Amino acid sequence: MGAVPALLSVLLGCALAAEPLLQRGMPNVCPVLELALVGHQEPCIQSFSRMVRMWKQGCTKRRWCVSYERRSGYYTVYKQVYRMEQQTVYKCCPGWAQRDKEPGCLHLLCTAGTCFNGGRCSEEGSQVCQCPAGFQGPRCQYGASSQILRRFVSYLCQQKEEEMYCGANSRVL
Repeated sequence: MGAVPALLSVLLGCALAAEPLLQRGMPNVCPVLELALVGHQEPCIQSFSRMVRMWKQGCTKRRWCVSYERRSGYYTVYKQVYRMEQQTVYKCCPGWAQRDKEPGCLHLLCTAGTCFNGGRCSEEGSQVCQCPAGFQGPRCQYGASSQILRRFVSYLCQQKEEEMYCGANSRVL
């Protein structure tokens, strides 16, 4: 095995051992097209010729004599060829992560802008954000003191101090 195939097999072996294979249909798993260097065996037909010793009749006065004839033969050899090919691989969708060899991407990533109202990213449990006093929800988007979580059309509402703000239009309810 050459240097390139050996390196590829080591890299692929390490990548496969690092995390379980994500597949289509698993939670929060997205298809991604990637370019990969893929090795193929291509057939290459070779020809050869050789001289074959033959006995022929009638060379001299109906006697047998030795002569030589050219014969052609063919055989197939395979050469290793590498090409860049697009392959579909499955990875966690943006904003999601896989942990502990789980079947799919079950953990929402917490990045800047994920938590509202002064919440901080949480690494514990299923809660994405740790909310300050007075706020609740997976992203601290709800005022905890309000009796009813209000929705205005399709806008998500947030309570700040004694006022409720909704969505992008910032209207007070």
